[in-house]
Amino acid sequence: MTEPHGRRRSAQRDFLSRCALFSSLRAEQLDELAASGRILELPAHAVLHRPGEPLRQAFVLCSGSVLRYRLLAGEVRKVIELVHRPQLLAPGEVFGAREHESVCEVVAPAIVIALDVRVLRRMVREDLGFSGRVVEALAHSLHAVEFDVAGHHAGLTGAQRILDYLVELAGGELPLAGETTVELGAKKKIVAERIGMTPEAFSRSLRELADKGLIVVERNRIHIQNAALLDTNAGAASEPRRLSFARKLRGREDGELSPGERINLAGRLRVLSQRLAIAWALAAHGIGATDARAQLRQLSAELERALARLQAIRMGAEPAALLAAVGRAWAPYRAALSPEESEAARTLETSEDFLAAADALTAYAERMGGLQSAHHVNVAGRNRMLSQRIVKLFLFADLATGCDIAALIERSAAEFEANLAELLRDGRALPEVVAQLDEVAKQWRRLLGALAPSVDRPRRSQQARLVTAEGKRLLRCVDTVVKLYERLTREP
Repeated sequence: MTEPHGRRRSAQRDFLSRCALFSSLRAEQLDELAASGRILELPAHAVLHRPGEPLRQAFVLCSGSVLRYRLLAGEVRKVIELVHRPQLLAPGEVFGAREHESVCEVVAPAIVIALDVRVLRRMVREDLGFSGRVVEALAHSLHAVEFDVAGHHAGLTGAQRILDYLVELAGGELPLAGETTVELGAKKKIVAERIGMTPEAFSRSLRELADKGLIVVERNRIHIQNAALLDTNAGAASEPRRLSFARKLRGREDGELSPGERINLAGRLRVLSQRLAIAWALAAHGIGATDARAQLRQLSAELERALARLQAIRMGAEPAALLAAVGRAWAPYRAALSPEESEAARTLETSEDFLAAADALTAYAERMGGLQSAHHVNVAGRNRMLSQRIVKLFLFADLATGCDIAALIERSAAEFEANLAELLRDGRALPEVVAQLDEVAKQWRRLLGALAPSVDRPRRSQQARLVTAEGKRLLRCVDTVVKLYERLTREP
């Protein structure tokens, strides 16, 4: 634990003012609190207090993450809360106990202010407005306890528990469209314990949410797809409702997939083929090569799972032949993606061959659907693929010679804009669809900006990283559009 010198009090005032509980205090009150406290810079696993210790200090989390828990009989740990945002820790103990009743442990390096609890309590007694805010904080804590005691999560699936936790982490309210990014701030094992799940169940439910397109997981960063959390129904013009996972839906056979689900599943082969080529090109450029090779393995496995699922669907002769053509195109493409392969032109060529075969299969799935909404799934899916094809072509521009990459990018960009215009023109009067298409348009402009040369990024590697990052964001936006249209093809 260290205490900075010099501008210590000014820094403490600044930290305290960021905490909602103290933000409305007068300058002289903040000065008084700051004078009674000290700043602690704490590493992970540091313990702020243990049960039975005299309660002489009140701790305010400024940054980082801390875990509060009680030790029950047999040294069983019962997690009380996992705190990530600036706030007064353990307000119930601070204002209602003489000694600490919980363990407070740092889980991610944290900055904490330790205040003299006597000064804090006196200030609450003397300032009616401040005491009101303290009552609100205590009421919030009590409500959370009652929520847990009432067994709210007893009838919910693991996916719903995680979703509730992520939304709470994001502040409780999400915009209509776009994405909201949160950081878990602790190991997944600790988060699972906080939610009341085993680590294995937590991982399975997290994967379920990702498979449904509701979230995108990047290590400890989770991108919540706001519009995908809404219950989109065909023809619905009412206020959007949040999806519910309160009960497990009865499983359906793959043969019972809706037209939109079949188109989306086939269309995933298209976008996965482009993402594989991107990972290969990043490794070839030496940009995050280790991560890129790991991505190659993960994406290859995902593509093969999608192929196997499509092969399990009961189909007639024509789609079976189209699927067989996809399988034939995959063999040489998979060989070209191997770590030993260094022929960029071959990788690019086989990626395009596989794309053509997957596109033919997806187009047939659309014709089988026979619905306008099925057409929209395919068009949105084409844009999902094009968002990654453009990134792929950009990365291969100086790897594969003899190809007119600029012309291919130009044609892909023109098709993307035409598809987006069609979706905006024909879009249903569903607020989440319209709002999400607007988000796609914004992110599309960001990708175009990244593709343009700039003095701010003179090195090719800088631009390649930016284009890849913007392409990922656009992919997440468009993937949510595909998911929304897919739901519109289901039976009401």
